[in-house]
Amino acid sequence: MHPVNTSKTMFFTFLSKLALSALGFINSVLAARYLMPADRVDFQYAGTVANAGMTTVGGYTGYYSYALARHPEEAADIVRMGNLFIACICLVVWLSAAAMYACGVPAGQHEVWFRIVWWGLLCMPFNFLVGYGTRLLQGSNHIPWLNRANIAQAVVFLLLYLPLFTDRSIPARERLTLTYAVWLASFGFAALFSVVVAYRLLRVPRSFVPHFSRRHWSGMVRYGGWLSLSNLVNIVNYRMDFWLVGVMVPHRAASVYGIAVTASEVLLGISNSVASVVFTRMTQGSREDAIHLTELSARHTLISSAVVAAGMYIAFPMLIVVAFGHRYAGAIVPFFILLPGLVVKAASNIVIQYSTNQLGDPRTSVWINGVSAATNALCCLLLIRPYGLGGAALASTVSYVVTYIVCTVWFARVNRVSPVGLIYIRRSDFAPYTAALAKGWRLLVRARG
Repeated sequence: MHPVNTSKTMFFTFLSKLALSALGFINSVLAARYLMPADRVDFQYAGTVANAGMTTVGGYTGYYSYALARHPEEAADIVRMGNLFIACICLVVWLSAAAMYACGVPAGQHEVWFRIVWWGLLCMPFNFLVGYGTRLLQGSNHIPWLNRANIAQAVVFLLLYLPLFTDRSIPARERLTLTYAVWLASFGFAALFSVVVAYRLLRVPRSFVPHFSRRHWSGMVRYGGWLSLSNLVNIVNYRMDFWLVGVMVPHRAASVYGIAVTASEVLLGISNSVASVVFTRMTQGSREDAIHLTELSARHTLISSAVVAAGMYIAFPMLIVVAFGHRYAGAIVPFFILLPGLVVKAASNIVIQYSTNQLGDPRTSVWINGVSAATNALCCLLLIRPYGLGGAALASTVSYVVTYIVCTVWFARVNRVSPVGLIYIRRSDFAPYTAALAKGWRLLVRARG
């Protein structure tokens, strides 16, 4: 496997996640400014359709990163089996989209949902390929290239969308279709980039050739099936509040709440840098090493996420109004409420990674995410009617806090360790941050001198 310098890689991965989150925010601002509010909600729903498919298939492609980290000597069989699986599943989805279109576009309100689902299906296989390519890069520990592959789609979307955004002669009724087209093209480029780069770096002879492997088919079905179910439950938890807002409040409010969700999840994207860097070490190392790494990573995730959240509390209220306009000012309060929950959700993801990668048991993450999703749904039903968007945000935050409590109790019991290892932040935990600040200060002083 490809070795990395952990400290340096963590720093650049953090910067990459920061850039990716910033690009995602900018792209969402452009779409919100360019599209009518109702069209923007439709575009966001199409994204959830594509992501739902990616979440399902991502569980199965997740097996390949796990298998590469555990069995690098079997890289050829692993990759070729992955090629066969991903080619088949992409073909099935695209044929389904073609059949759907051949049946005709329904009239009335059904036409809106038809187009949402149809565009989501068109984009879904490209999502599969991006996920597959990045899983191969992650499993082989090529983190710098993984960071580049992760950011490719957002960069291409921005480059293609800016000319449309600046051309105000395009009629409003055509803008949603053009937005979908740019979205599709950006994922197509990212899919090609991630898969080709992964093939080249793995250096497996005829790496692009599909081939059936009974051993890795069986492993993918067992491990990937549970991981897929876990991912589905997790995405339901992430989107439960947004979906129920769409059902329980006027359509206009769903657009406002979508902005709050988009802005707050910038934090989650940044905080995932820790999980990306420790993936291979957690998968390959001994259980004792993985326990220590999980505790340390969870604490660092809490620290880094809290620091970023503090900055977002200061900067984002103004950014939301300036970027999206005063019509979305109602997103600020739910945005404030969502942030604390995402801080602890990021730390929960580290613990869940321990169960799926070190223990090889994604079933644990199914019931943990299930508890969180059920809590979210119950709290939404209780809080959205009386408190509106703030109630939906509070329901989400409560569910994330419950998840971290459940994760902490589970981790302590299964490993027979104290739960304080995950939550008690020590003075030594701040050493890397103070060292980085000191180094940055010295460089600044030297530059001025």
